[in-house]
Amino acid sequence: MAKRKRSDDVDRLSELPECLLQDIMSRLKARQLVQTCALSSTWRRLWLTAPCLDIDAGEDDDEEEDEELDKFDDFVDSLLLRRGACASPLGTLRLSLPSSWPIWMRLLHDRSYCRSHTRWIRRGLRCSPATLDVSGIKLPPLASGPGTHRLNKLRLHNVCLHKDFEKHLSAGLPVLQDLEIRGTEMSKISRIASETLKNLIVDEGTRLHFLVDAPRLASLHLVVQFRRLGVFAVTVCEAASPVEASIHFLDKPKVRQVHGSCYYHQDDKDLLIALCKLLRSLSNVSHLELSGFGVAEQHIPDLPSPGTRFPAGFYRTTVRTSDDDLLPRPMLQAILDEKQNKLPQLANLKTLVLDKCEIGDNIQTLWSFLHNTPTLGKLTLNNCGCQEFQYGAAASNIFKMGCTISSLKLVEIKHNARDDHEVQYTAQMEKILSMVQRDLPVATKIHVTKVKN
Repeated sequence: MAKRKRSDDVDRLSELPECLLQDIMSRLKARQLVQTCALSSTWRRLWLTAPCLDIDAGEDDDEEEDEELDKFDDFVDSLLLRRGACASPLGTLRLSLPSSWPIWMRLLHDRSYCRSHTRWIRRGLRCSPATLDVSGIKLPPLASGPGTHRLNKLRLHNVCLHKDFEKHLSAGLPVLQDLEIRGTEMSKISRIASETLKNLIVDEGTRLHFLVDAPRLASLHLVVQFRRLGVFAVTVCEAASPVEASIHFLDKPKVRQVHGSCYYHQDDKDLLIALCKLLRSLSNVSHLELSGFGVAEQHIPDLPSPGTRFPAGFYRTTVRTSDDDLLPRPMLQAILDEKQNKLPQLANLKTLVLDKCEIGDNIQTLWSFLHNTPTLGKLTLNNCGCQEFQYGAAASNIFKMGCTISSLKLVEIKHNARDDHEVQYTAQMEKILSMVQRDLPVATKIHVTKVKN
C-alpha cells in the first residue's frame, strides 16, 4: 500500500492561479517581495515579474541607523537594476521616504541624502512603469525617453520638483493622463500643460498660481489650506471642458497672515477676483463641488505702530473702497457681487454639491448662485449654514429674481447626526428646509439625510 503524501509537502502556494499570485505580490513591500524567492523553486524568480514595486525606506525599524540606511540603499539599487533587466514591464513603482520634515527642510539639512535617493527614480523609470508614485524625494528630470513612454499616472507627495518640471510635463510624458500633486511647493510652476492629461488633483501648497492648459481635461480637484498659502490664482484654459470639478477649502481665508518674519501678500480683494476667474474658467463644467466656502473675514484690526513687530495671526488688507466691504458676508455672495468678474452662466451644470458652505440668511446666496445654473438637475447641501447678514441680496424668493429652475428635480439636504443635540444647528437645518420647500417647484423632490461620521 502506497504511503499517503504528507500535506506539509504540498506546495499549495504555487498551485494558485497566476493572476492571484500577482495580486498577492503587489501588496508586499519590496523586501518582503524579494524574500518570497525562498518559498519554493516556482517562486525563485516570480518576484521579478511582480506588477508593483513598493519601496518604502521606513519599513525597517532601525531606519535611523546610518549603517541600516546604507544597506537598504544598496538593496534598492540592486533590486531596481535586476528589475530593469527583466523584459516584463512594471505596472506601479512606489517610492517613499517617510519623514516628519518637509522635503525642503531635508534638502537644507542633507542634500547628499536626497540626491542619493533621486537615483532610485532614474533606475526605476528603466522598468517602464505605468504608474509612478513618489513621496519625500527630490525629482530628477522627467524627460522623454524609454522609461516614460508608458507612464500614464504620476502621483507626487511632499516632493521637490525639478526646475524644468513644467517643461518635462508638457513634452516629456507623451501618454500622461492622471497627475496628482499633494503637499508640494509649486512656486515655480506657472503652467500645467499636457495634450493627454485627463485628471488633475492639486492638494495644498504654499503658492498656487498656475494656468491649466489641457484640452482633454475631464476632472479638476483643488484642495486649499489658507494657513500656509501665499498666493492663489488658478485658471483653466477655455479650450478645456472638464466634466467635473471640486474646490475644497480646509480653513477660512486669513488675509496677509504673519508667519514668523514674513507675511502673505494677497489681499482678500485679489482672492475674490482669483476665485471668480477660476469659476469663470469652469463655465462648461457639468458636476461642481464647492466645500468650505464659509464667511468672509469679519475682523480687520488696525495696523501696529511703526517699529512694532507684527503679532502672530495678524491680518491686514489694502484700503477698502466701500463701507460695505467691511461687513461680513458669505464668500459665495462676495464672489457673486464682484463687479469686474461676475460669475457667468454655468450652462452645462447638472449637479451642484455645496459642502460646509454659508448660503446666507433666507438662503438668498444660494438662490443668487442658482440664477447662473439654468440646467441644474440635482442640488446637494451638506452641512451648510444660513446665518443672518446685514449685507447681501435683498430678494429671498428665487422667482422674484427671474430665475427658472424647472430643471431641478432633486434636492438632497445632508447633516451630521451627531449635531442633532445642538439647538442652533438644528434650527438652521429646519430653516434651510423650510426655505427650500417654500421656493422650489412642487415637482422637485427633497430628501433629508442624516450622515454618521
